[in-house]
Amino acid sequence: MKYKLDTAETIRYNNEPYHLRIRSNDEKNPVVLFLHGGPGSPDRPWVMKYQSSLADVCAIVAWDQRGAGLAYSKKLARIEAQTMTKEQYINDTHNVMQYLKERFKQDRIIIAGHSFGSWLGVWVAQRFPEDIAAFVGTGQCVDIVRHEAISFDFAMKEAVRRGDKRVIKKLYSVGPPVNGFYKDGKVGVQRKILEKYGGIHYGKYAGWMMPSIFKEYSPVTWLNFMKGNRHCHNSPMGKERVNFIEEARELDIPVYLFMGRHDYNTPFVLAEEWYDILRAPYKQFIWFEKSGHSPQYEEPEAWNSAFARYVLKTELGAISLTNAEKSA
Repeated sequence: MKYKLDTAETIRYNNEPYHLRIRSNDEKNPVVLFLHGGPGSPDRPWVMKYQSSLADVCAIVAWDQRGAGLAYSKKLARIEAQTMTKEQYINDTHNVMQYLKERFKQDRIIIAGHSFGSWLGVWVAQRFPEDIAAFVGTGQCVDIVRHEAISFDFAMKEAVRRGDKRVIKKLYSVGPPVNGFYKDGKVGVQRKILEKYGGIHYGKYAGWMMPSIFKEYSPVTWLNFMKGNRHCHNSPMGKERVNFIEEARELDIPVYLFMGRHDYNTPFVLAEEWYDILRAPYKQFIWFEKSGHSPQYEEPEAWNSAFARYVLKTELGAISLTNAEKSA
């Protein structure tokens, strides 16, 4: 399908380079900036694959954050090793937002944050609410320490329930997380088990198909994608913790939480807890019953329809949600 605006570009704003992927059929439509997870896991292949139906009602923008994907280089990695901090990420996000506001002649834009991007989005919303029309958190991060404890507990209980002795032994060898971190960086072991038990992706999911990746990245830049993921996790940003129950009890913008019913990567129970105490001009909680951590890819038609209806206040196909909706 052809789009009126369909570009991959590197822009400079305040003397900083930013790698953007933009798609829209009308430049006058609202602008949505997708903030990817990780830190260090760009989502442009999946945003372009699964969210492109939104191009009729908004401009979708994917951005490879500092040190990630197209923004990774071996040379810069050495320089950036200690400068990739919370303040740097907030500043980068604000620069991209300002560029998009100016380019599309809009007063505010919508922020859609996934996983790590959801906590970056909250930080930016706290600092620059005047620039944001709405915040949408998917796979919402709330409290890293409790996230990891709940996630590990789910994996262990599920292994016991299934009588999976090999996995039980492996989890005991890894041990529960301490203050949100696993010893020897063995979070990957726990995540593989979590994936196996449907706590990350629930049901059949083809989001990691290589054809989607190579529409956006060359084999060389895909290698940089993998290197950037490790680089970002080892940066100061990768060691940050959040606790929005204590640190973000109020936001001065509309807030929408789009959560998978089976998400134990950033456990849904904490998103519910935060939602219940959050004060905002408007808030809404949308469940996706057949999803884990990434309903925008696991149930893309439902996610896109809900986004159009609730956030953009327009219609985009049928909304196939069998959920209990919460509102302020």
